[in-house]
Amino acid sequence: MILHVKLSRKYLLAEMAAPFMLGLGAFTLVVFLHRFSLLADLVIARGVPIGLVGRLLLSLFPSFFEITLPASLLLAVLLALGRLSADSETTALSGAGIGMRSIAVPVLIACAIVFSASLLVAWKGLAWGNRESQRVLARILAERAGAAASEHVFREIAPDVIIYPDQVSANGRRMEGVFLSFRPPGGNPLFVFAREGRFLEAGEDESAGIELSDGTIHGDQSANKAYREASFGRMIFHVPVEADYVIAAGEPKGMTLPQLAEKIEEHSPDPRYRFHFHRRLSIVFSCITFGLLSIPFGMSQRARGKSSSFGKTLALILSYYTFIAVAGTLEKNAPKTMVAVFWMPNALGILLALWILYRSGQSIDLFPAWLRNRGRAKA
Repeated sequence: MILHVKLSRKYLLAEMAAPFMLGLGAFTLVVFLHRFSLLADLVIARGVPIGLVGRLLLSLFPSFFEITLPASLLLAVLLALGRLSADSETTALSGAGIGMRSIAVPVLIACAIVFSASLLVAWKGLAWGNRESQRVLARILAERAGAAASEHVFREIAPDVIIYPDQVSANGRRMEGVFLSFRPPGGNPLFVFAREGRFLEAGEDESAGIELSDGTIHGDQSANKAYREASFGRMIFHVPVEADYVIAAGEPKGMTLPQLAEKIEEHSPDPRYRFHFHRRLSIVFSCITFGLLSIPFGMSQRARGKSSSFGKTLALILSYYTFIAVAGTLEKNAPKTMVAVFWMPNALGILLALWILYRSGQSIDLFPAWLRNRGRAKA
């Protein structure tokens, strides 16, 4: 009996390895294709050195893995257990006294491995990726001024500096219909509207520039409740691109988990720290949730094939990220409710999976006997 259990565990781990790697590659490729057009445009149309684009791509991988690691684990377990169920191998395992609880052990081992990798990504990977991407974008702006601008797109080219051009030339240097928003140190945001704009290369002071023509500057001074508007014929706006300036102090996306926890313990009024902290941790723990839920769902499959596994994977992932999206809308207005919504899918999923495993005993059935008998009676 003990030998059978050990063999079954090794067999299941081997069955999950290949689908996991396949899923990780496929899901990562799908997410990467969403950014591919931007990266290709930087190389082909804007003339950005391919080395900088490669560094930018590398800095995006932590954000890719944050999503694809849990999804790949879910798909791998569903495919592995679904194949066993479709080939009636679960019947043989049940006859040997190996029930759903015993099958949970190799799945939990896989969950622990992916959980550790996902925790590493959330702990330091995301912070490194954000800081590195800011450094690379600053370098791109310094070497190829204008590469950061796209038509009809709001883009943050430096901390608290957002630009929106209506039209951009082929090389990205000249713009028409420019909107620029920036926040002076210790002041309220200022908004600039200009008829034309032109990017200037970074000089020795490591400051790129934007030359604006025929525009107006708008600002609201809350101290004396005054709204001011000023016109200009020509203005040069300097954009510092050195790394120390680009990586804004206190930016939650560039912080590790311990740094976010420290900010929360200091009772910082900024709700973004709590949002990013609980978002990252809840996604990490989704590895455990998906792994446990995939056991009964995988064992319940009766038809051979990958379509049902992909369908269940997408359904569970979309359901989970619906909670994440809802929590994002509560970030500023209801921070306590936001935290509860973040952890709700994990709590519900783990409780449901544990209940199924608790009553499964040595059987490998998804539903209780009375529910299965009722379904047969109706049939």
